[in-house]
Amino acid sequence: MKIRSKEEFIDLLDKELSWRKKELTFLKGKIIANSPNYKTYLRSGILLLYAHWEGYIKISCEFYLSFVKYQRLHYSELRENFIALCLKNKLTEFEQTNKATIHNQMIDFVLNRLAQRATIPNENIIKTGSNLNSSILREILSTIGLDYSAYELKNNLIDVILLKNRNSIAHGQFIELDDVEFNELHKEIIWMMDDIKTKLSNAAVLEEFKAKNNCAQQQIGASGGSVVN
Repeated sequence: MKIRSKEEFIDLLDKELSWRKKELTFLKGKIIANSPNYKTYLRSGILLLYAHWEGYIKISCEFYLSFVKYQRLHYSELRENFIALCLKNKLTEFEQTNKATIHNQMIDFVLNRLAQRATIPNENIIKTGSNLNSSILREILSTIGLDYSAYELKNNLIDVILLKNRNSIAHGQFIELDDVEFNELHKEIIWMMDDIKTKLSNAAVLEEFKAKNNCAQQQIGASGGSVVN
Protein backbone atom coordinates (compact mmCIF):
# COMPACT_ATOMS: atom_id res chain seq x y z
CA MET A 1 0.00 0.00 0.00
CA LYS A 2 1.28 3.45 -0.93
CA ILE A 3 0.51 6.03 1.75
CA ARG A 4 1.82 9.43 0.74
CA SER A 5 -0.02 12.05 2.82
CA LYS A 6 -0.38 12.59 6.54
CA GLU A 7 -4.13 12.92 6.15
CA GLU A 8 -4.42 9.57 4.39
CA PHE A 9 -2.24 7.90 7.02
CA ILE A 10 -4.24 9.27 9.97
CA ASP A 11 -7.53 8.39 8.28
CA LEU A 12 -6.37 4.80 7.82
CA LEU A 13 -5.36 4.59 11.48
CA ASP A 14 -8.76 5.88 12.58
CA LYS A 15 -10.75 3.56 10.33
CA GLU A 16 -8.70 0.53 11.27
CA LEU A 17 -9.20 1.13 14.98
CA SER A 18 -12.87 2.08 14.67
CA TRP A 19 -14.17 -1.23 13.33
CA ARG A 20 -12.10 -3.15 15.84
CA LYS A 21 -13.53 -1.13 18.73
CA LYS A 22 -17.08 -1.77 17.49
CA GLU A 23 -16.57 -5.53 17.52
CA LEU A 24 -14.97 -5.47 20.95
CA THR A 25 -17.69 -3.23 22.40
CA PHE A 26 -20.40 -5.52 21.04
CA LEU A 27 -18.85 -8.63 22.59
CA LYS A 28 -18.07 -6.85 25.87
CA GLY A 29 -21.79 -6.07 26.19
CA LYS A 30 -22.52 -9.81 26.11
CA ILE A 31 -20.22 -10.61 29.03
CA ILE A 32 -22.59 -10.30 31.97
CA ALA A 33 -22.16 -12.44 35.08
CA ASN A 34 -24.78 -15.20 35.55
CA SER A 35 -26.24 -14.57 32.08
CA PRO A 36 -26.71 -17.41 29.58
CA ASN A 37 -23.45 -18.38 27.84
CA TYR A 38 -21.49 -16.07 30.17
CA LYS A 39 -18.35 -18.23 30.19
CA THR A 40 -18.51 -18.75 26.43
CA TYR A 41 -18.70 -15.01 25.77
CA LEU A 42 -15.92 -14.39 28.28
CA ARG A 43 -13.59 -16.84 26.59
CA SER A 44 -14.53 -15.44 23.18
CA GLY A 45 -13.90 -11.93 24.50
CA ILE A 46 -10.33 -12.76 25.47
CA LEU A 47 -9.61 -14.30 22.08
CA LEU A 48 -11.07 -11.37 20.17
CA LEU A 49 -9.38 -8.79 22.39
CA TYR A 50 -6.00 -10.38 21.76
CA ALA A 51 -6.70 -10.74 18.02
CA HIS A 52 -7.51 -7.04 17.66
CA TRP A 53 -4.59 -6.04 19.90
CA GLU A 54 -2.10 -7.95 17.75
CA GLY A 55 -3.83 -7.04 14.50
CA TYR A 56 -3.96 -3.32 15.16
CA ILE A 57 -0.37 -3.04 16.35
CA LYS A 58 0.87 -4.91 13.30
CA ILE A 59 -1.15 -3.09 10.64
CA SER A 60 -0.82 0.41 12.14
CA CYS A 61 2.97 0.09 12.32
CA GLU A 62 3.03 -1.25 8.75
CA PHE A 63 0.98 1.78 7.68
CA TYR A 64 3.60 4.02 9.31
CA LEU A 65 6.48 2.30 7.54
CA SER A 66 4.67 2.70 4.24
CA PHE A 67 4.00 6.37 4.94
CA VAL A 68 7.66 7.04 5.78
CA LYS A 69 8.81 5.04 2.76
CA TYR A 70 6.80 7.18 0.35
CA GLN A 71 8.14 10.44 1.75
CA ARG A 72 11.12 9.53 -0.47
CA LEU A 73 13.79 10.91 1.84
CA HIS A 74 17.53 10.41 1.66
CA TYR A 75 19.26 8.23 4.22
CA SER A 76 20.86 11.29 5.78
CA GLU A 77 17.41 12.81 6.37
CA LEU A 78 16.14 9.84 8.38
CA ARG A 79 16.41 9.07 12.06
CA GLU A 80 18.77 6.36 13.16
CA ASN A 81 16.13 3.65 13.63
CA PHE A 82 15.09 3.92 9.98
CA ILE A 83 18.67 3.85 8.75
CA ALA A 84 19.22 0.76 10.89
CA LEU A 85 16.11 -0.81 9.36
CA CYS A 86 17.35 -0.07 5.85
CA LEU A 87 20.74 -1.56 6.68
CA LYS A 88 19.47 -4.56 8.64
CA ASN A 89 20.54 -7.16 6.10
CA LYS A 90 23.86 -5.42 5.49
CA LEU A 91 24.55 -5.24 9.25
CA THR A 92 23.80 -8.95 9.66
CA GLU A 93 26.06 -9.84 6.75
CA PHE A 94 28.76 -7.51 8.08
CA GLU A 95 28.66 -9.19 11.50
CA GLN A 96 28.66 -12.76 10.23
CA THR A 97 31.32 -12.60 7.54
CA ASN A 98 35.08 -12.33 7.56
CA LYS A 99 35.17 -11.15 3.96
CA ALA A 100 36.96 -7.84 3.53
CA THR A 101 34.80 -7.04 0.49
CA ILE A 102 31.64 -7.06 2.61
CA HIS A 103 33.30 -4.96 5.31
CA ASN A 104 34.49 -2.47 2.70
CA GLN A 105 31.03 -2.21 1.14
CA MET A 106 29.50 -1.42 4.50
CA ILE A 107 32.02 1.29 5.31
CA ASP A 108 31.63 2.74 1.82
CA PHE A 109 27.88 2.95 2.35
CA VAL A 110 28.21 4.72 5.70
CA LEU A 111 30.79 7.20 4.41
CA ASN A 112 29.63 7.86 0.87
CA ARG A 113 26.05 6.85 0.22
CA LEU A 114 23.95 8.52 2.89
CA ALA A 115 22.99 11.21 0.38
CA GLN A 116 21.17 8.60 -1.73
CA ARG A 117 17.41 8.16 -1.59
CA ALA A 118 16.53 5.65 1.09
CA THR A 119 14.94 2.32 0.31
CA ILE A 120 12.82 1.55 3.37
CA PRO A 121 11.47 -1.99 3.59
CA ASN A 122 7.85 -2.14 4.75
CA GLU A 123 6.81 -5.73 4.11
CA ASN A 124 7.44 -8.58 6.55
CA ILE A 125 9.12 -6.18 8.96
CA ILE A 126 6.53 -6.00 11.76
CA LYS A 127 6.48 -9.55 13.09
CA THR A 128 4.40 -10.48 16.13
CA GLY A 129 4.85 -14.23 15.84
CA SER A 130 1.18 -14.58 16.92
CA ASN A 131 2.53 -13.98 20.40
CA LEU A 132 2.60 -10.21 20.94
CA ASN A 133 4.12 -9.96 24.40
CA SER A 134 5.70 -6.88 25.98
CA SER A 135 9.20 -7.71 24.73
CA ILE A 136 8.05 -8.04 21.12
CA LEU A 137 6.01 -4.85 21.42
CA ARG A 138 9.08 -3.01 22.70
CA GLU A 139 11.12 -4.17 19.70
CA ILE A 140 8.39 -3.26 17.22
CA LEU A 141 8.07 0.25 18.64
CA SER A 142 11.84 0.64 18.69
CA THR A 143 11.95 -0.37 15.01
CA ILE A 144 9.64 2.49 14.05
CA GLY A 145 11.08 4.98 16.53
CA LEU A 146 8.37 5.11 19.22
CA ASP A 147 9.07 5.24 22.94
CA TYR A 148 7.95 2.19 24.94
CA SER A 149 8.25 3.73 28.41
CA ALA A 150 4.53 4.60 28.69
CA TYR A 151 3.73 0.87 28.64
CA GLU A 152 6.35 -0.37 31.12
CA LEU A 153 3.73 -0.76 33.86
CA LYS A 154 1.53 -2.73 31.46
CA ASN A 155 3.99 -5.61 31.01
CA ASN A 156 2.18 -7.97 33.37
CA LEU A 157 -1.19 -7.08 31.89
CA ILE A 158 0.07 -7.84 28.38
CA ASP A 159 2.09 -10.96 29.18
CA VAL A 160 -0.05 -12.64 31.83
CA ILE A 161 -3.59 -11.31 31.97
CA LEU A 162 -4.04 -11.05 28.19
CA LEU A 163 -1.52 -13.34 26.50
CA LYS A 164 -1.37 -16.17 29.04
CA ASN A 165 -5.16 -16.37 29.25
CA ARG A 166 -5.47 -16.22 25.48
CA ASN A 167 -2.98 -19.07 25.10
CA SER A 168 -4.79 -21.11 27.74
CA ILE A 169 -8.09 -20.72 25.90
CA ALA A 170 -6.44 -21.55 22.56
CA HIS A 171 -5.19 -24.80 24.09
CA GLY A 172 -8.58 -25.70 25.55
CA GLN A 173 -7.67 -24.92 29.16
CA PHE A 174 -9.77 -23.38 31.92
CA ILE A 175 -9.27 -19.71 32.89
CA GLU A 176 -10.02 -17.94 36.17
CA LEU A 177 -10.87 -14.54 34.71
CA ASP A 178 -14.29 -13.03 35.53
CA ASP A 179 -16.31 -10.19 33.97
CA VAL A 180 -14.89 -7.49 36.27
CA GLU A 181 -11.31 -8.45 35.39
CA PHE A 182 -12.22 -8.68 31.71
CA ASN A 183 -13.72 -5.19 31.72
CA GLU A 184 -10.52 -3.80 33.24
CA LEU A 185 -8.40 -5.68 30.70
CA HIS A 186 -10.62 -4.42 27.89
CA LYS A 187 -10.22 -0.82 29.09
CA GLU A 188 -6.43 -1.06 29.33
CA ILE A 189 -5.93 -2.72 25.93
CA ILE A 190 -8.20 -0.18 24.23
CA TRP A 191 -6.24 2.59 25.95
CA MET A 192 -2.94 1.23 24.61
CA MET A 193 -4.32 0.88 21.09
CA ASP A 194 -5.63 4.45 21.25
CA ASP A 195 -2.33 5.70 22.65
CA ILE A 196 -0.25 4.02 19.97
CA LYS A 197 -2.58 5.45 17.31
CA THR A 198 -2.03 8.92 18.79
CA LYS A 199 1.74 8.46 18.92
CA LEU A 200 1.83 7.33 15.29
CA SER A 201 -0.39 10.22 14.20
CA ASN A 202 1.81 12.72 16.02
CA ALA A 203 4.97 11.13 14.60
CA ALA A 204 3.59 11.74 11.11
CA VAL A 205 2.39 15.29 11.79
CA LEU A 206 5.62 16.32 13.52
CA GLU A 207 7.75 14.34 11.04
CA GLU A 208 9.55 12.54 13.84
CA PHE A 209 10.91 10.07 11.30
CA LYS A 210 13.33 12.73 10.12
CA ALA A 211 16.84 13.21 11.47
CA LYS A 212 16.71 15.49 14.51
CA ASN A 213 18.23 18.51 12.79
CA ASN A 214 15.77 18.22 9.89
CA CYS A 215 12.85 17.63 12.24
CA ALA A 216 13.71 20.68 14.36
CA GLN A 217 13.98 22.92 11.30
CA GLN A 218 10.64 21.62 10.04
CA GLN A 219 8.88 22.39 13.34
CA ILE A 220 10.37 25.88 13.55
CA GLY A 221 9.34 26.74 10.00
CA ALA A 222 5.92 25.11 10.05
CA SER A 223 2.89 27.24 10.77
CA GLY A 224 0.30 24.54 10.10
CA GLY A 225 -0.26 20.98 11.33
CA SER A 226 -1.29 20.26 14.88
CA VAL A 227 -0.52 17.49 17.30
CA VAL A 228 -3.25 14.89 17.58
CA ASN A 229 -4.68 14.41 21.06
